[in-house]
Amino acid sequence: MTKTLYISDLDGTLLNSQSVVSDYSRTQLRAMIADGLLFSIATARTPATVVKLMEGIEPTLPLIVMTGAAMWKDGLVERHYIPAEETTTLQRLCAQYGIEPFLYTYNGHAIDCFHSPHVGEFDRRFIEQRQHSPYKHFRFTDEIPAERQNSTMLMFSAGPYETMELLHREISASTRCSLSFYPDIFNPSYGMIEAMAEGTDKASALRRLAEECGAERIVVFGDSANDLSMKSVADCFIAPANAADCVKAVADEIISSNDEDSVVRRIAADFRK
Repeated sequence: MTKTLYISDLDGTLLNSQSVVSDYSRTQLRAMIADGLLFSIATARTPATVVKLMEGIEPTLPLIVMTGAAMWKDGLVERHYIPAEETTTLQRLCAQYGIEPFLYTYNGHAIDCFHSPHVGEFDRRFIEQRQHSPYKHFRFTDEIPAERQNSTMLMFSAGPYETMELLHREISASTRCSLSFYPDIFNPSYGMIEAMAEGTDKASALRRLAEECGAERIVVFGDSANDLSMKSVADCFIAPANAADCVKAVADEIISSNDEDSVVRRIAADFRK
């Protein structure tokens, strides 16, 4: 039997439109993992929300978090840091466009997420949904401590789509960072940028994970532009019906929407045959 690794994005893919894993999907995944299913996730989210979302599934493999900037397995592993000079450039460019970025650093025990004390409405909602986690702490300051400049794993920023499109071009031209740029799935008038160390993305992390577990075949589920890098690694790249058009255009297969437990049903059909 071919040893297959199944990887799913979270938002818009494994998670339903209420941003949770349904009871059905949770129960089925747990049972298949107990029977030997090789399953993990690849998400832009941090452990602050991922750990809670994955409760009751009991994955045995590391989880790809922060778009591949790190993995989680009872702690952050496989961390990749942006060079300090590029972190400074990212901050400067964001300031030119009036954007206040989130900078995710690691203090050896948890994520310290730095943000300016000036918090707009979008960022305020973002923070409220992610506060009070033992895995991540928000730090509001205009100056990141010098010792943290070398431990930034991810810059995340959001703003009006047209502004973010221009900022993305500037960052692309001025740094060697790996970048993801995509519309917010809940509010497409907003664009989001993720910047990571050069060579860091979901595909690179997935490749390492597949080697680690000895997978001979990789099946990937994704709905957003930041999932597209994984197509280069996948033997089969599958999109839910609600995926972005750019994802469906290149998918090997399109299944029903994320509100129909489609990822888990598709995995079960393959794994149980």
